[in-house]
Amino acid sequence: MNIINNGSIDFKPVFECLNDELCRIGQSLEIICAGGYVLQMHGYRATADVDAFYKSDAKIQQIIKKVGDDFKINKLEEIWLNNSIANMNPKPPYEYCEIVHEFSNLIVKSVSLMYLIGMKLISAREQDLIDVGAILRHEHNKQPLELLLKLKGMEFQIDLSYLLDAFEEAHGMEWLEQFYFDNENELKKYF
Repeated sequence: MNIINNGSIDFKPVFECLNDELCRIGQSLEIICAGGYVLQMHGYRATADVDAFYKSDAKIQQIIKKVGDDFKINKLEEIWLNNSIANMNPKPPYEYCEIVHEFSNLIVKSVSLMYLIGMKLISAREQDLIDVGAILRHEHNKQPLELLLKLKGMEFQIDLSYLLDAFEEAHGMEWLEQFYFDNENELKKYF
């Protein structure tokens, strides 16, 4: 079965196979996806792996690896489904998640795009800021301070400079300079 189309992996058959393997060993699993998979779901960019929050043990890791080997999507350094994201971020509250796929023994959830923005701004790696910039550009979001308040309402402690870097990525340096000029007094509260 070809699951790769235009460089993008269709993970639904992979999840279905993972469900079959979970049924075979009599276990259930719930995963909360974040990262590139959420961006792929929303059409921003493709990903080769799925970063997710889930409870793991040796048996779960073994079947995840087997499924990845069967579909030939594992990499030497990392299997297709991993929970290393839990080392950098707390598990998202369920109120910011939605069910993507529901099978007999596997529930696949995804964080909301807004929650993903918060996670990426906390990590603040170069690719994270590029990803947030792409979302802001696509959503025509030109309200950094409103976004900051929304993210604070989700319990994120965002560094405003990273948020503004993402807005620069989205709209360019000229836009950002104008934003600073137009909001100078308001920005003084943050710096």
